[in-house]
Amino acid sequence: MTLPPADAADARARCASLLRAGDALVARPVTDVLAVLDRVAARWRDPADPARRDAERALAARHRVPVGAIARILDAGFEGWTGAALAARLTDELGDARALDGFIGPDGRRRAAFGPRMAVVLASSGVPTTPVGDVIDLLSVKSPVWLKPASGADDLVARFASTLREVDPGIGAAVEVAGWPRGSSAGRVALGEADLVVATGRAETLAELGRIVGGATRLVLHGPRLSAAILPREALADDPDSCVAALADDVAFAGQVGCLSPVVAWVERPSAAAELESLARAVQDACEERWPAGPRSGADPAERAAWSEWRARATIERAAAGSGGVVGGAESAWSVEWRLGSVPPAPPPAPRILVLSAIESAEVAVGLCARARGRIASVGIAGPRRGEEELAVALAGAGVERIAPLGRMQRPPVGWRRDGRPTLADLVRWVDQER
Repeated sequence: MTLPPADAADARARCASLLRAGDALVARPVTDVLAVLDRVAARWRDPADPARRDAERALAARHRVPVGAIARILDAGFEGWTGAALAARLTDELGDARALDGFIGPDGRRRAAFGPRMAVVLASSGVPTTPVGDVIDLLSVKSPVWLKPASGADDLVARFASTLREVDPGIGAAVEVAGWPRGSSAGRVALGEADLVVATGRAETLAELGRIVGGATRLVLHGPRLSAAILPREALADDPDSCVAALADDVAFAGQVGCLSPVVAWVERPSAAAELESLARAVQDACEERWPAGPRSGADPAERAAWSEWRARATIERAAAGSGGVVGGAESAWSVEWRLGSVPPAPPPAPRILVLSAIESAEVAVGLCARARGRIASVGIAGPRRGEEELAVALAGAGVERIAPLGRMQRPPVGWRRDGRPTLADLVRWVDQER
């Protein structure tokens, strides 16, 4: 990863370089930019590409999981970033991608779209491919970008930027990947040069950012989100193994660090507690297989303490109500709690915890989502299910931002509107020319 800027002078030099690269980027046709992004993403889709293979080994060592677990993340992250898909997204959101190249439209009223003169992305810890997507978004609207990785994050985005420089040095020069210490002069310089800041993180962090960034700088903020799953009774009865596999695929993806990993799975009308417990064991085994992060006893002290406190509280609650259990102890990487009562979505106190919650009907899940309105990124539904369209309409009314087949939650299409908002249209400014 690029070293942090040493001081304000270094940051100013990097910003000046980005601005020069941005001027050159604006002069290039948008089709040219998308073609380059297509070529770079294609290399990262290729499991034999040396850069990808090196990244798989490095990330596997960092996260202490097998290379195959990392390969699944890269497959899912890069599969949608094709030139055709990126072009279609620009057309969908801007009406005509050529607006990024100059004024278009009838003589009486023409319009053009401009990406930020310089953008800063403040990434958070999470799925490794997410900040890569932020870079692709901004380059798609011909904006240079300085990406500040989260503290302790892996270096996938820096590796992607290196491939970009190999394929096209001009576009590669429009990406800077570097951090800076909290409150440093280098950070103030970078944020001061940006006319748009994209940030992902906790609510309190984003609120603080609003006080730091100047009023003339636009903010695109992505706050904390949760996801959930619904296992309809007929889907479980028809193919329980497929339901378990699909749920584990989504939950265990990247160790459950992203907002699209379910934290609760609602099970419709289990026949008995034994069925729910058996399902919990199967899901726990499947998660261990997909992301074998090592035993909880070997985790860092903060994670061990949070997990131990959660386990103790869960034991007390079960003793009082006699309505559940936990599968996966201190020598496991994953814990699955099963409960006979309905449980709303809530952030787990430690990584790799899933709750299986019995509900009488899918409509109960709708009510639970409504209680968390504004915080539900995605709901995955095992299917097919009778009345699926009606359920989707009800979930949408409850504030859910995306509804997907279970097993595909981690592979949203390129055109997915994150947080329920346009992605690229949030980044550009429009100029109208009237005659």
